[in-house]
Amino acid sequence: MKTLDRYLLREVLAHFSLGLAVIVLLFLAGAVYEVLAPLVAKGADPYTLLLYLFYRTPEALVRGAPVAYLFALLFLLSRLGEDSELKALLALGIRRERVLLPLLGLGALLALLGFLLGESLVPKALAQGQDLLRRQVLERPRALLTPGTTFQDARGRVVYVGEVAGDRIGKLRILSREEVVLAEEGRFQGGVLQVERGLRITYEGDRPRTVTRFQSGELVLKDLTFEPWQNPANRMTLWELKREVERLRQAGVKAGLEATTYYRRYAEPAASLVFALFATGLAFYLLGGSRSLGLVGVAVLTFFYYATWSVGRIMGEQNALDPILAAWGPNLFYGILGLLLFLGGRR
Repeated sequence: MKTLDRYLLREVLAHFSLGLAVIVLLFLAGAVYEVLAPLVAKGADPYTLLLYLFYRTPEALVRGAPVAYLFALLFLLSRLGEDSELKALLALGIRRERVLLPLLGLGALLALLGFLLGESLVPKALAQGQDLLRRQVLERPRALLTPGTTFQDARGRVVYVGEVAGDRIGKLRILSREEVVLAEEGRFQGGVLQVERGLRITYEGDRPRTVTRFQSGELVLKDLTFEPWQNPANRMTLWELKREVERLRQAGVKAGLEATTYYRRYAEPAASLVFALFATGLAFYLLGGSRSLGLVGVAVLTFFYYATWSVGRIMGEQNALDPILAAWGPNLFYGILGLLLFLGGRR
């Protein structure tokens, strides 16, 4: 490895490590606020918090790595331009391609690692985190309940909670296609919800078939679902996602969420390669006019990628944009712009 390669890789890895650490901390802080805050506020043990954050860390690393690499590249190359180090390299006869090569190689390595982790460790860790929360909810179901809360029982019926008072809940509605159950009160006992003083109405098609009053009953919550993520497809492997997309499309259902997630499994890691081209091209393009990107410019360009990635993901999942374009659009934009800048930059 040449001295230039070692220098560039050492510097970019230092900035990358710092940026990745900040992004992972922000990601985990969001998970604490979104998922664990209600549990911790109502008695969840610290071990659950730490273990859940441990399970979410692989996802944070995989998603944060490309963004951290973009920040590191822009910051490093901008500094090299300000210190006239890039001009010195050109004066010594070192071509721009020679600067791009080691950064492109590191981007390829990060892309490969991100893809492998995203296909193996991340889905397993997310599934384990989901199991942890499910057990926590079963042990302390009251912790997540507020008036208006809905959840599912073991039979897939939707349970609506109208009132919450201490350990008791009231004004319950248990809904399914075949029946509606109204109960005045309920109490959790282990993995069972005991309901009292209610009315059960069964249906045949759209018409009521039977109406029965009861004094007590129970709903098994062994498979109680608690979804802290809007996208359960993140816990599927590529093979599982592909099969699910095909199944939904054969059934005539738009599979925007699953298809967008599938293509993003490839697009997100590949962004590291695109960023190497974009950052290098931008640095040499600005060098021709003696301009500097600066820290603000670095932050803006990094945030712009994250914003376009987020908007594309949402539009793809909501079937408002083709899943392929939703997943690969930000990469295509940065890649084409990077190529134009690289070709038009100072030689």
